[in-house]
Amino acid sequence: MADEMKNLEEELEKFRKHLEAEAEKWLKNVDGESDKVVRFVKENTKDLTDTIARERKKIELRSEIGERSRTLNKAYTRLGEAYYDSLQNRRSMDDMSDVIAIIDSNRKLVDLLNEQLAGLETGSDDAKTE
Repeated sequence: MADEMKNLEEELEKFRKHLEAEAEKWLKNVDGESDKVVRFVKENTKDLTDTIARERKKIELRSEIGERSRTLNKAYTRLGEAYYDSLQNRRSMDDMSDVIAIIDSNRKLVDLLNEQLAGLETGSDDAKTE
């Protein structure tokens, strides 16, 4: 009976060691998988964050382009009204250099903003940002 007990204890010890080895393998596997999950989340969160930032910048650029376009339309209207008034009254136009300057600067700015927007829409890294 002592031999049976000793064999049983040996078998129990082997089984305990086997369980410990399996538990260690399982923990390593879980650690490895959790590292993969963490890496996946970090990479995709960065991609998502980058995408959101790019879309936000595109919205800001479109808004700025719209604002500058409205300014241009007002300046064109002012210039057109002055031209019309000069034709109707058969006199020379008043000095419109301030309106011309507004038109020139806003046209250049709209062109630059459209270039930035085009760069963002194509995913170009060389798109200028503020």
